[in-house]
Amino acid sequence: MFELYLNNENMKTINSISKVTMLLAFVAFANTLMAGGNLKVNILPLTAEKAVVAISNTAASNFQISIENEKGEFVYFMETDADSKDFRKVFDFSNLDKGDYKLSVTVDEATTERSFKIDNSNIAVGKEKSIIEPFFAYKDGVLKLSYLNFSEENVSLNFYDKNELVYSKEIGKKFNVNEGFNLSKLERGNYSVVLSTDDKNYSYNVNVE
Repeated sequence: MFELYLNNENMKTINSISKVTMLLAFVAFANTLMAGGNLKVNILPLTAEKAVVAISNTAASNFQISIENEKGEFVYFMETDADSKDFRKVFDFSNLDKGDYKLSVTVDEATTERSFKIDNSNIAVGKEKSIIEPFFAYKDGVLKLSYLNFSEENVSLNFYDKNELVYSKEIGKKFNVNEGFNLSKLERGNYSVVLSTDDKNYSYNVNVE
């Protein structure tokens, strides 16, 4: 259990590891940032039922495009065939029910979301939201993670032994999340590490030998 080794002495060890991995984790994480490029998504209403979806990226990529309704159900999905820096298409939303929707565009592990609302008179477009999945790495008993909290949501980190919560840390709303944990004194076994934001959970499995 984590409580057995998170004493003052070992906490100092964890803190020093965290400072070192701030650079190491971000260097690896930068590959994802470069792959995602500068992904921009816009919805330009034409009428109360039609809009142009305009996507741009600094690097030529395949785009995965999806639309979810307010229940989290997918009502549309497509993946572009060829690498491109730009994508534009007129979408006809006349077959969709009135209500709130979320359009998501994913390149590698980077996602940009745009909410919109359909009513009887127009299409109202919300703010753009960028998401890059966290970077996890485990080697020589040390777990490293890095996450860019673009939306400045509350972030927490939880460790589980099967379904039992053994350690929890509230990280808060800081933008650049870099953490390192010495897991070498844990009992052998499989553990799950879950990084949670307000509306997403990212899980990583660790096998402590």
